[in-house]
Amino acid sequence: MMTSIALLLLASSSTPTTIHGFQLPPRNQRHHITTTTTTHHIPALHSTTASEEEVATVITSPITGSETNIKYPTARGSEVNSRLIIDYSTSSGNDNADDDGTSPLLALRLNHILFASQELAAQTLDKLTKAEWNFEEMAKVVSNCGETREEGGSVGWVNLSEDFDNGAYDAATADDEETKNPNEHLDLILPSSAREKILSTPTKPGDILMVESSRGVHLVQVVDVMVDVRKLSYIKARKTKKKKKKATTTMVIHNEMELGEGKTNVVERKDSHNSKGTKLAGVLGGALVEDNGNNPQQQLDLTYKIETMGCQMNAADSERIEGQLMSLGIRALLEDEMTEVEVETDNDGLMKETKKIKREKKKPDVIVLNTCSIRDHAEQKVYSYLGPHAKRKRAGEDITIIVAGCVAQQEGQSLLRRIPEIDLVMGPQYANRISDLLEDVANGNQVVATEASHIMEDSTKPRRQSSVCAWVNVIYGCNERCTYCIVPTTRGVEQSRPVESIVDEVKELVSQGFKEVTLLGQNIDAYGRDMLPKRKFSDLMRIVGDTPGLERLRFVTSHPRYMSLGVVDAVAETKAACEYFHIPFQSGSNAILKAMGRGHTREKFLQIVDRVRQRLPDAAITADVIVGFPGETEQDFLDTLDIMEQVKFDTVNTAAYSPRPNTPAATWENQLSEDIKQDRLHRINELVLKHATERRARMMDRVVEVLVEERNVKVPTQVMGRTTHGYIVYFEGDIDELQGQLMNVKIDKCERFYLAGKITEEEVTKM
Repeated sequence: MMTSIALLLLASSSTPTTIHGFQLPPRNQRHHITTTTTTHHIPALHSTTASEEEVATVITSPITGSETNIKYPTARGSEVNSRLIIDYSTSSGNDNADDDGTSPLLALRLNHILFASQELAAQTLDKLTKAEWNFEEMAKVVSNCGETREEGGSVGWVNLSEDFDNGAYDAATADDEETKNPNEHLDLILPSSAREKILSTPTKPGDILMVESSRGVHLVQVVDVMVDVRKLSYIKARKTKKKKKKATTTMVIHNEMELGEGKTNVVERKDSHNSKGTKLAGVLGGALVEDNGNNPQQQLDLTYKIETMGCQMNAADSERIEGQLMSLGIRALLEDEMTEVEVETDNDGLMKETKKIKREKKKPDVIVLNTCSIRDHAEQKVYSYLGPHAKRKRAGEDITIIVAGCVAQQEGQSLLRRIPEIDLVMGPQYANRISDLLEDVANGNQVVATEASHIMEDSTKPRRQSSVCAWVNVIYGCNERCTYCIVPTTRGVEQSRPVESIVDEVKELVSQGFKEVTLLGQNIDAYGRDMLPKRKFSDLMRIVGDTPGLERLRFVTSHPRYMSLGVVDAVAETKAACEYFHIPFQSGSNAILKAMGRGHTREKFLQIVDRVRQRLPDAAITADVIVGFPGETEQDFLDTLDIMEQVKFDTVNTAAYSPRPNTPAATWENQLSEDIKQDRLHRINELVLKHATERRARMMDRVVEVLVEERNVKVPTQVMGRTTHGYIVYFEGDIDELQGQLMNVKIDKCERFYLAGKITEEEVTKM
């Protein structure tokens, strides 16, 4: 243990230092230290298996022929350490940004625990690594720092512009804000020598470092990062064209953001293309609207609509985006909301033009399309959806169009060239920073935010779509290089959240009345392997599952390559954990699994299933499968059917292989015909339905515990809930009384994908 602890202590020399398997650049190249006189750079993104030139040549989609937006390496073996791959020295290429040469990374938020000896610090670090102890709680109990002990060891934000190379700051200019040490107030808590060691180490949220200072030995936890996302964005001033067409509406806005500082006269907004006087700018600037003198202090009303495609990760991202929009004063457009508009009539030229009032369905002012790139034709679906909104904008309507998610990350600036009406293109890593990016949009710019960035903690609360069940992200990105999958190039490298941040979010959800939490990750079993020191997902499961008041805990998605038997044990031994496992195996053929680059065999997958059946015999197991992968023979397909017969899954999400941009398999010549793909998809779906029916049939006459979530939309007198297995159950009940309640239900009807029954006072059937 002492050897690994020693690795965390940084040498002060300028020679390269190796920490936990990766090499730090010399100190004068480390990106965390930024001064007004020196620009520091880290090495450019590189692959350990391919030259920079080879990586840079992958710039055209083999599917669409359009330019791609590669921000992450795609070859297996490429660098996946987020501390190295996220280059804050990258220029954004802005048209109008003030490039002051400083890093977009502004500050780190730190906690610390102060010890008198390295031995005590090492023992505590071991407990923290295993998630046996909580960092903040430990700080309150054992820290020798009286200044921060009661606050759970909170040091606060540490400014990264502190200059350690020029020695002590001149006392004679201590009052000069430009030359003053920005972290001087921390000297009595975290001395300069400790700060230098911390800030010269490439870190990410969740890391814990051990450093020494004149005060003793500190365990320092990186809680969060502060990044100026606008410096990481491509910002382009929108070209405007004067329109001769009459404005459809006229609005008077009292706002310096609209009029320019010091002006007091009013301005008319006529067209969203040729004026910065948009409603978005008005809302962000706190504008008031004068409406024909009838309501001179009316609050400016701006509405949004979010369309979400794809997986649970996208659903969670949309909740975060929605929370940000609401914090800006933008409200959700109601489903059947109507509005009155003036329309002009010419009366066939017999009279002067007249105006009349017409009621029509209100359209959103801000459109957010959160995209998914997993399936074929994803890009075309985006263009098709945006068409009507782009037409509205060309007609002069004051609307803001935002494309978020994986297609946005994949296509980047090319989306602006294809649909110039788009205002903001942003990757998934900016879901909780949309408010920062909209500032530049409000100033008349088009913005593309797709550069790699550390995921920052939410500054606002997500707007949950349910009041009973909630998503909680625990790890972002994916380090795998499956040959068919575009996710690593759209969601980036793995970044685990700190244990304490996850636990705090879950506790807050429980305090708000949520009963069930689903932990989310593209590859959730990889949780913690990107941290210093490394953590285990099984440990996280146990500590989250022990949250007082949490009734149910789920998690998705597991990867057979990394799913440990310890995760199965954690589910079996954690009271709140549901007996449900989603483990995509993708193919039952070892030859195809190898071609896919999955990194596991059918035998490894079946070993995991055996462990689940041993510990939790009645557990539900679901999966994802791809048929028709390039080179798949009939025998390979039969191997997949064989593994399904052995396991008998509760549900399997099936898909015929479709080539995706920036993936190796898309360029292979051994593609299968669509006829073969569809035939195999039909055959496997028949087996899925057969097993789903068999698995649910075993629930007949059982008494199961159901968490009531919502009304049955097809039968309003019924409610809908789920069992711990994830099975949908319908039964008679009043949603106003039962929502969020755990009810015992006796099953009297079993269908392929749902159950039905009646409330009972009988005890839950034990299996």
